[in-house]
Amino acid sequence: MDQDWREIIQLLPSFGAHGKLAFEYVEKFGVTPVRLKGKKILRLLEEMSKLFRTGEFVYGKRKYTTSNQVVIEAVKTVVNKHFANPIENHNYLKKVMIGMHEEAQREEGKRKERELREKERMLEVGGRRLEAEEVPEMTAAEYLASVGKKSLRD
Repeated sequence: MDQDWREIIQLLPSFGAHGKLAFEYVEKFGVTPVRLKGKKILRLLEEMSKLFRTGEFVYGKRKYTTSNQVVIEAVKTVVNKHFANPIENHNYLKKVMIGMHEEAQREEGKRKERELREKERMLEVGGRRLEAEEVPEMTAAEYLASVGKKSLRD
């Protein structure tokens, strides 16, 4: 039992600033009395450490890789949720991460689409971004003179 707790104490720094959050998540598994559940706490923290390090998990026979920020936010969501009974596995956390991961991907897709549209617009105006106040107002005669034509028919 003492060896398990030594390993737990050695493992906690791997979570950085989120060690307390990881331990709060593990407490959702009903690991009381804490001093008698060292092996289970150690196993859960090792699983969480791997998730924090890699962002990789499997759910429904599908492998996911997500950002550390998504993992942290998902763990916070689970920690803040009230469960009538102790949780038995990481499936709820995985579902939350999948939802957050998919939302992050949608946002990234929207951002890339906006960038692409901006690049296309830049190409249409010759690579120079024109602001509304930069576009000079001119008469038809001034325009024709600026493009070197005598009439609009030319």
